[in-house]
Amino acid sequence: MRESLIYFKNLKLALEPIVSTFLTKDSLFFRRLKDLDLALEKSRSALRESEAFDFCRACGAKGGTCCGEGLEWKLRPEEFFLNLCLFYWKKRSLILEDFQENTCLFLGEGGCKLELVPLLCRNFFCRELSDFLGIKKLREIQASLEDEAKVTFQLCEYLKGRLRDEGLL
Repeated sequence: MRESLIYFKNLKLALEPIVSTFLTKDSLFFRRLKDLDLALEKSRSALRESEAFDFCRACGAKGGTCCGEGLEWKLRPEEFFLNLCLFYWKKRSLILEDFQENTCLFLGEGGCKLELVPLLCRNFFCRELSDFLGIKKLREIQASLEDEAKVTFQLCEYLKGRLRDEGLL
């Protein structure tokens, strides 16, 4: 079994029991999580409107992928916890078992399975996509990612202390 699958399944088992506590008993965290969800929607909207998602989907259908095996290790434990919280809040579940060989553990048929993707992935634009988008659209997308990056950083810093206190980091 793939080492990263074992790691993330164990991390999920360790963190899932405290997700609801964070969502129901930590009002500051829950408010910031809602801010993150809004920021994520803003950046996803910019990527949809620029047709970047369609471009990447078409590239993937032709066999191309930027999501190589091992990229899942770029997701920090705090970001993984934020994903679990977003999934739980939206009454969904993060399924780890159905991954494609030789790709990132989080790559599904419709793209990334995560709500909050690792920083590396959020900021990666291959040459073909960059050429397709052009400088104006690239700048608009980068601007749309600012709130997401800021709120993610703030939440991760907050979580580092909290999860360490719980003995989970």
